[in-house]
Amino acid sequence: MRLVDRRRLRLRFRDLAALAAYIPVALARAVPLWVTAVFALAFGLSMAGLRPFARGRLWSALALLAMALVFFGLAFRGLLDLVVAAVSFATLVAAHRLLSEPSEPTNQQILLAALLLTAGSAALSGEIWFALCLLAFGTFACLHLGLTVVEGPVERDEALMVGPVFKQVSVGVLLALVGGVAFFIVFPRLSWNLASRRANPSVLGSTTGMADRVRLSGGGAIKTSARVVAKARLDPDPQLDRLDRYWVGRRFDVFDGHEWRGSGIAQPASPMIQLGTASGAYVTQRVELLPAYGSTTLVGLEEPIAFANGIRVSAAGAAPLLLVNVKGEEVRAATEAVTYTYMVISADGPRGERDAERDEATRLRALVVPELDGRIPALSRQVSGGERDPAKIARRLEAYLKSSYGYTLELGDDVDDPLATFLFDRKQGHCEQFATALAIMLRTQRIPARVAAGFFGGLRLGDRYALRAGDAHAWVEAWLGDAGWVTLDATPESGRRGQPPALWAALTDAFERVEELWRQKVLDYALMDQVTFVRDLVRPPRGARGSSPDDELRRPTPFTAPRLLVVLAGVAALATLVGVLRARRRQRLHPATTFLQRLEARLARASIAQRPTEPIEELSLRLTAEHHPLAQAVARASRRYLEARFGGRELSPGDAAALLEAIPPARPGVQ
Repeated sequence: MRLVDRRRLRLRFRDLAALAAYIPVALARAVPLWVTAVFALAFGLSMAGLRPFARGRLWSALALLAMALVFFGLAFRGLLDLVVAAVSFATLVAAHRLLSEPSEPTNQQILLAALLLTAGSAALSGEIWFALCLLAFGTFACLHLGLTVVEGPVERDEALMVGPVFKQVSVGVLLALVGGVAFFIVFPRLSWNLASRRANPSVLGSTTGMADRVRLSGGGAIKTSARVVAKARLDPDPQLDRLDRYWVGRRFDVFDGHEWRGSGIAQPASPMIQLGTASGAYVTQRVELLPAYGSTTLVGLEEPIAFANGIRVSAAGAAPLLLVNVKGEEVRAATEAVTYTYMVISADGPRGERDAERDEATRLRALVVPELDGRIPALSRQVSGGERDPAKIARRLEAYLKSSYGYTLELGDDVDDPLATFLFDRKQGHCEQFATALAIMLRTQRIPARVAAGFFGGLRLGDRYALRAGDAHAWVEAWLGDAGWVTLDATPESGRRGQPPALWAALTDAFERVEELWRQKVLDYALMDQVTFVRDLVRPPRGARGSSPDDELRRPTPFTAPRLLVVLAGVAALATLVGVLRARRRQRLHPATTFLQRLEARLARASIAQRPTEPIEELSLRLTAEHHPLAQAVARASRRYLEARFGGRELSPGDAAALLEAIPPARPGVQ
């Protein structure tokens, strides 16, 4: 490959390294949009070979300085996060250098700015795509630097085989990656989450079934979405692959014939919301609402009795979250953010007193019936069959709707009376039609009822349960006397969970599992995990399934533990392999390496001293700059060594002897 092609290739690798460093910054969507546009324009022009800043360096540098003052002025005033300001300025520096005349200082400045972008994106996101972009950045940067080093002693118009160079650089990148992973695992460290914001507005936007009202018109396309909108860690952990539980978000008690809405009154914001007490067991959940959720309504396992310890995360960082209790309707975040993390305590059995449940006004609102088609009350009476027990009436109506009507996501056009159309004409619908029909039929029988909305399900990913957008669901809560508000669900079981396409769901699950593994093993990896890792090398963890105090006493000592034996065997095998490879390397050195050793000895005899850690190609350049009388001879020998070692051009014994003879030893008394 000739000089022009080598230079073009090196610049491509440089530009791609900068792009790989900036991609996670762009995906975090923390920097201003115009900054991303400037970088995209600069990258496109640079790839096309256009350098508008090759001239007019002064004015472009002054403009860059002005932007630095603006960014850090905003950060000083508290109007812009300091990390965002630094990343934005590093982006402009990289863009400015991309559009400047290529030179070694310019290339180094671009890689340095890209390295700063990589550090900034680690703080802004640290998500799974950051790892992929970091690997791409390291690869492209090493390829650029590798070509730069090898090109130094090569003549301007001389061809250079770059294949062997790429092979050697690739081995170096792989070794660096392995070393970095080992360093990450064993070096004492804090959790990445102490610095990472982990707040990335979703590239695909937000999507959820959580709205401020429930309309009976339209289809149920949300049920086909496989996107994960929330994750929760449960204590105690039920250890189930699928958690078929209701996650309540909002309640609606006012129906006008076409849509449901709530009538709750918002209370003052507070860091903790107490809804009641649990007279029996309870479940604690640590819930994370993801960027794809896009709502301020908090969800929790039915029946939530307390919300607390909320954190809102935005591009500016994490901050405590204040909560608002909209009495009888929902608990929501007082401030909008990208993600929310909070704790919920839910009753897992009999519940204590709840003001909203026992309030008579709440029950009276849940009895109001709008103007209805006369066939609806008649159908309710017919299905009830003269029964007077509210609980039995509720179960009869629930069973009737579940068995007599079909589930579909396609409802067609809007109609004047959607409830009557569902019950008497189409006889098909999705969860909102089933929930509305049951609630109104209960009200016609003087049983208070309301519609609840949230999610149904929970797919296990790692040690957490994930909720999809397609798990959005609506059901009914009916007041059944001493039992309080009881959950009823007339929707057929097949329509309760999400219904995404199988392939899309499988791909989403695979991505979420990889992302969950990345969070557990990388983002959340801290000192205690390192201690556990070392401990598990010598003995099974305490409290392992099936263990008992007697088992603990009978447990083998660390020196006889099977796991330790496996580890020792692996270490011994690795040490043996390394020894064999080193022995083979000593026995069969590369001819170019032997030539280099002879060349260095010849240089020493010629009184040409190499500086510490100075490679032969740099020595050649230094001698040329000093106009040393042996500079040309050393340059020829250095160039032939690189060609033989990395370029695949064989060096014969005769050529080697001739090159060495051109460097005569120094005569005594002559310097």
